[in-house]
Amino acid sequence: MRYRVPLILLSLLICPSLVAEEIQKISDIEIDTMKFLSTDDIAGRYDPTKDARGHLLTKPLQSIEAGFSDTGGNTRTTSLNAKYTLAHMVQLRSFAPMRYTLEASAFLFRDNGKRSAEEYKALFNAMQPLPHKWLSYLSLGWLRNSFQNFDAKVDMSIGVGKILYRSEHVSFLLKAGPAINYEAYSSGGERNYASLNEYIEYRRKVRNDSTLYLQAGARENFAQMQKDYELNALVGLRVEVSKKMHLVTEYNYRYDNTPSEGYGKRDTMTVVRLGYRF
Repeated sequence: MRYRVPLILLSLLICPSLVAEEIQKISDIEIDTMKFLSTDDIAGRYDPTKDARGHLLTKPLQSIEAGFSDTGGNTRTTSLNAKYTLAHMVQLRSFAPMRYTLEASAFLFRDNGKRSAEEYKALFNAMQPLPHKWLSYLSLGWLRNSFQNFDAKVDMSIGVGKILYRSEHVSFLLKAGPAINYEAYSSGGERNYASLNEYIEYRRKVRNDSTLYLQAGARENFAQMQKDYELNALVGLRVEVSKKMHLVTEYNYRYDNTPSEGYGKRDTMTVVRLGYRF
């Protein structure tokens, strides 16, 4: 079952000029909001200290994770995996701090010294808080995945989001926007298309040292929205082992309603990683 976000959200990309009083109100409050907008909670470790001019004092925060993964669907393997994450906040004059993240990951499986399955991914995200729990975002992603016959998969999307609920322990976020997509296949051939992308992000702090999170997204080809679509859902648990160490367990479900010829529609991946923050 797919949940379609009303296209009326896209009209909010063209917003009226922000009133000076509203900007001043969100400049401090939205620092706390950012703590809930990162899967690995790196952005949540910022100390909202400001200099004499009122600018946020921050530095890039990074983490490296390594572990094992087990895949199902088109390829059934147990593989090594690693992930690097960088997160940063930037003060943009009178706006609330903009947050951006860069993530890069790799999944490799070797059989008799040869790579029989692999996945490489890079993702850049930028998010700007707006008044009344709204936000705008920009996303650029690249993927190479032999599990699904992708030699290269590139997408660039923009859109708006709304924080539907936020408390000390829970956050629920909705995002939607258009995207431009390019796909090149390992078996040959390529295509370009425009799509509507929709996302849901949910976070819940189970204990002081544990956070449960859920991310679900859909990509629908504007030309064939009832036929050509993809779904991606990820549920994970992050446990703080020490001040700089953490443990991550994730389950990822992917569904492509129009896969490459000879490939199945469903793929799954279970991941366990140990991470170090610096």
